[in-house]
Amino acid sequence: MEKSRLLGDISDRTFDNGLKAICLRKPGAPVVSVQVWYKTGSANERDGIRGISHFFEHMMFRGSKNVGPEEHARRINDVGGHYNAFTAEDVTAYLNSVPRDHLDMVLSLESDRMNDLAISEKVLETERNVIVEEFQTYMNNPLTKAFLEFRKEFFMGHPYEYSALGRMEDIRAITVQDCMDYYRRWYTPDNALIVAVGDFDNCESVFEKIGNCFARHPASGTAAVAAPAGPPPNRSLRMKRDVDFDVPICIVGYPAPAASDKDALPLEILQVVVSQGESSRMHREIVRKHSLAVMAGGMNQSLKRAGMSIFFAMFTPNVSQRRVEEAIIEQVEAVRTGSITKAEMEKVKNTVLTNRVYELYSADHICQKLAYSETIEGDYKRWVTRLSELESLDVGILADAARRYWDESARHTLYLKPKKVNPLLFAVGIARKLAPKR
Repeated sequence: MEKSRLLGDISDRTFDNGLKAICLRKPGAPVVSVQVWYKTGSANERDGIRGISHFFEHMMFRGSKNVGPEEHARRINDVGGHYNAFTAEDVTAYLNSVPRDHLDMVLSLESDRMNDLAISEKVLETERNVIVEEFQTYMNNPLTKAFLEFRKEFFMGHPYEYSALGRMEDIRAITVQDCMDYYRRWYTPDNALIVAVGDFDNCESVFEKIGNCFARHPASGTAAVAAPAGPPPNRSLRMKRDVDFDVPICIVGYPAPAASDKDALPLEILQVVVSQGESSRMHREIVRKHSLAVMAGGMNQSLKRAGMSIFFAMFTPNVSQRRVEEAIIEQVEAVRTGSITKAEMEKVKNTVLTNRVYELYSADHICQKLAYSETIEGDYKRWVTRLSELESLDVGILADAARRYWDESARHTLYLKPKKVNPLLFAVGIARKLAPKR
């Protein structure tokens, strides 16, 4: 059991079949959030079944031994609850939120589809059509398509080479037998995590209910086998794509460590300083001071095996891509070769604390944060202790992380150039250059 000044007590329990459960009692509103995260996603797929994890996000709602098609969703809706699901590189997660009196119902529904999912040719074809349409929708968006191509090159030869969307040729070819093989290997208690947060009497009673529902499911003994960890290949890349979009975009990316790595938090802090918000260095220098872009920002994608640090700027056609790219790199290098100020460090701490306060309002958010920390970062206590970790960092640790990862030898650049240029945007760009700076 872990104590936190913000969270109170969190309990965890691992059952004989390998299923782990985490519980936090959160009184105040008569609701409970129950999430089941399976530790499998696109990184666990192979050629021939790219996209199968996304199939399961859909098919898990299509019926099981004791639950009819769409009955899971209907029963949640009937009691005034809500549900959702998502597929990522390392996990596929199923989210439920219901009034507190319906906890038993949710656990029963999740238990049934963990061990007794019904997969037929008819169900598979129905969901295949939906997934094909989703795939085409994403690929018809020029920005999404270009970024997915960039991401594929970034992670070439790595388990993250393909996103959760998969490959169209595989989506069209996946069979019922492929699905059953995947289900038996990965949808097992020893490859799953249950997180329950809400207005319970106590966590011990929640663990007893979970045990009663899930203890009968056998462990697979093979589910923990996963693709090897490690960063993507250390190489640089330049890509250019002509897209149907109004303004040019420049994206600069660097490899980032796995979410569990000691450098993950320092790089997250540096991202806030360099690229996030109107007080960030990129917004101050690139957007406001020099008027090179109309928008600039960035993000870290922290995954289980590796990650990406991304910086971007959208700009008007009167500005050259080279100038914008150099401006982005200049801000990254200023941190990599220099330092950050005490004021910037204080801003980060305040931002993290503010985000934590908002997260604590919702049982759903707490549930998701605990599940992410357990499955992706390796231990749910990482989220619980994030604030104290932040307090212990100094600028030297931050600079060391920047030097290790934001290096030009591993820099990737994507330039998205509009196929057609709107002459009005030239005028807008010139007007911005002439406008007095604030």
